[in-house]
Amino acid sequence: MTESFDGFSQRWADFPDYILGITSEIWEGRGIGTLHDYYAKDVVMRFPNALVTGNAAVMSGTMATLVEFPDRELLGEDVIWSGDADTGYLSSHRIITTGTHTGHGVFGAPTGKRFAISVIADCAAKENTIFDEWLIRDYGGLVKQLGFDQKEFARQSIEDEGGAEDCVKPFTPDQDIDGGYHGRGNDNAYGARYADLLTRVMAFDFN
Repeated sequence: MTESFDGFSQRWADFPDYILGITSEIWEGRGIGTLHDYYAKDVVMRFPNALVTGNAAVMSGTMATLVEFPDRELLGEDVIWSGDADTGYLSSHRIITTGTHTGHGVFGAPTGKRFAISVIADCAAKENTIFDEWLIRDYGGLVKQLGFDQKEFARQSIEDEGGAEDCVKPFTPDQDIDGGYHGRGNDNAYGARYADLLTRVMAFDFN
C-alpha cells in the first residue's frame, strides 16, 4: 500500500483523520476484521476495570459489546495529538457512544433502553497501527441509563465474580505493563494549560 505521512496509509490526511476514520470504520462500518490491521497483535489496552493485552482480546470484547448493543455507535467528536514517527503518535480522542440494550450479556437480559455516554480514548500508533491504548468511559452513566442502581449493580457484579477476594480487580498502576509508548508530549501552550488545570484539580485546587 502506498504510504503518506510517516508510514501511515495515503487514505489519511493526518493523524486525527486516521483516528476518526478507523473509529468510524470499525464501529459504524462494522469492520471488526480491520482490527487485524489497525491494532497490533500484542496491543496493550487499559480500562478502569481491567488490563487487556492482545488483538484477539480486543476483537472478542468488541463482538461481545455488539451482541448486547447491536446498534452501538462511537461518534468521534475531536482529537488532540502529539508525537512523531520515531516515538509514535499519541492521540486523545473524545467520543460520544450510543446504543440500545437489546441483547444478553454483562448487563443481563435486554432492557430495551437506550444510552448515550462520553468516552476518552488515548491511542499510541506507528505505521498505521495502534500499539498502546488507555480508555475510560462513563460506565456509571451507562448502568444508570439502563435502569440499574449503580451501587447495587457493582455489588452484584462482585458477587457474580466470586466475591471480593476472587472478583476482577480494578486496574491499578502496579498491574501496568510497558505497551511501548514512551513519548512525553510537546510544549504546546494549550496542552500546558490543560495539564496545569488537571494538576491543580487533582491537588484539590478548584478556584
